This record gives sequence, C-alpha cells and structure tokens, in this order.
Amino acid sequence: MIKVLKVVVFSAMFVSLPVAAEDKLVLDLDLDGDLLSLNHHVDNFIFTPTMNFSLHVAGNLSDNLKVDALKNHLVASSLVRINGEIAGVATEQEVLVFDEATGRKYAKSAWLIMLNYPGASGFIAVNQQEEPGQAFGLVSKVMQNPEADWEDKDQSFLSTSDSPTVQMATGDLARYQGGRFEEYNAVNPADFKRYQRFRPKIQFVIYPGK
Repeated sequence: MIKVLKVVVFSAMFVSLPVAAEDKLVLDLDLDGDLLSLNHHVDNFIFTPTMNFSLHVAGNLSDNLKVDALKNHLVASSLVRINGEIAGVATEQEVLVFDEATGRKYAKSAWLIMLNYPGASGFIAVNQQEEPGQAFGLVSKVMQNPEADWEDKDQSFLSTSDSPTVQMATGDLARYQGGRFEEYNAVNPADFKRYQRFRPKIQFVIYPGK
C-alpha cells in the first residue's frame, strides 16, 4: 500500500509540472474572449478601445490616454492561457513609430506577464521591437474586398522584428531569464465577413536562457 501511495504522489507531482518538462514556454492570448482592456491614442486604428468607468470619476477613463504626450501609444491587458487553461495576465505598453526618412513603420513594446500555474508561477518582463506589417497587410486586403471567400483559418505571423531576450524572470520562470522571446499575431481573414470585425490572437514562445 505504501508503495502504491508513493507512485500516486510521484505521478501527481509529475502531472503538476507540465511546463517545466518543456524546453519552451508557450502562452496564448485570445483577444476576442480574454481581453481585459484596450486603450490607445492611435488614429484610424482598426481595434476599438474598451470602455472603463468608475463610480467615483466622471466619464470614460479610457479617454484619459488621449493627450498629446501619449499620441500613438497603446496599453492593453489580457488573460493568458497555457494548454487552454487560464494561467495568468499579460499587460502590454506600446508606442507606434514612423520613420519619416525611410517610411518604415514599427512598434516598440514592453510586456509584463504574471503567471500562476503549476510549475510556471512568477513574472516575466521583456521589451521588443515589432513590425506587424504582414498581419496588418492581410487585414487591409480583407477590408478592401470583404465579400471574397477568404480562407476560414487562422494565419499566424511573427511580429517580433529584433532579437529580444527576457529581461526579468522570477519564481518557476527564472529559467527563462535571458531566453529568446517571440510574439506571433494571428488573424482569421474569414472573420470580417462573418462578424464585421477581426478576432485577433497572440502567442508568445519563450525559450530558456543559456
């Protein structure tokens, strides 16, 4: 009986560490179902800011971002999932940049991710440079011809355009300190015809540090 209990306990411990057994950490954000807030001061941005009201403060608090100093800035937060289960929260701060000399458009963004998941609890912080041109290029094509029979399938694009490494990783996640960070943006081109909007998804792939 004691041997059986030992096996059960050992098996339970093994099951509780699904992330630690992997070489990389994969986090999913479904911004249609798990978005908590989105505020931005970006002209003609395809995603609408969420509303944010308080019993003690008049007006929509999201409008507070609309000041000159925060032009082209964005702040978003979302639930994060591991293997389909809610595992924590991710918050992004981003500024859109336009290089007038070259015509290049890109974004500087920083993510703070807080996880509370068996074998993967702690914080991860990273800043990166993004060029989401492929994803937005697809979005633009769909909006120009919304009635076309677009493929009903998520199309994923790597938006990270530099080679960022995790600047901070704590707790169970300490093994990812200094590891490579990749952000992928996904969009289903058939969504616009079906819902008159897009339902974006984000996936992070984070590799252990050396």
